[in-house]
Amino acid sequence: MKNSGNGFSLLRIYFGITDVLEKAVEWIIAVLFFFILAVALLQVFFRFVLNSPLVWSEEMARYLGIFMIMLATSNALKRNVLIGVDVLTSKLPKSFIKPLRIFSCSASMCVMGFLAIHAYTLTSRNFFTPTPAMRIPIGIPYSCMTISCFICAIVGLCMTIEAVFNIKKPEIVSKEKEQ
Repeated sequence: MKNSGNGFSLLRIYFGITDVLEKAVEWIIAVLFFFILAVALLQVFFRFVLNSPLVWSEEMARYLGIFMIMLATSNALKRNVLIGVDVLTSKLPKSFIKPLRIFSCSASMCVMGFLAIHAYTLTSRNFFTPTPAMRIPIGIPYSCMTISCFICAIVGLCMTIEAVFNIKKPEIVSKEKEQ
């Protein structure tokens, strides 16, 4: 894609927005990891030093871990580092790679959108059911699934757009030219 005039400024805006979203997700992942660690250490302290274990720590660490992993999935999807089998795709002619990439990105977007819709349905039906240990509405941890799947669907949409229009980040293009 030729980078000139309005097209280039739109690309800069597009990549600016996607970079901000990616950094925000990374920060949220880091904060969630910190809270998981803090809750686990707090539980160890209460159990072995004060001899009075916390009843809610395991449940909170589990919900935070699930949310963290779901958010990390969106970043892994964007960076194309999810586990995949490329035995067949590596044998395909170069002319098949772009359509296959478009199909793969579109399929990811559709599956994550489908999961987001059904996670929302599950959340709204069971929102006020209390969790076993913390006694908070189950809709709070369930909503994390909806949010994470929605973010993955947006990432899938961005990757589909980038594949269809052969859009690459400017610094990635300059690095490829250097090699």
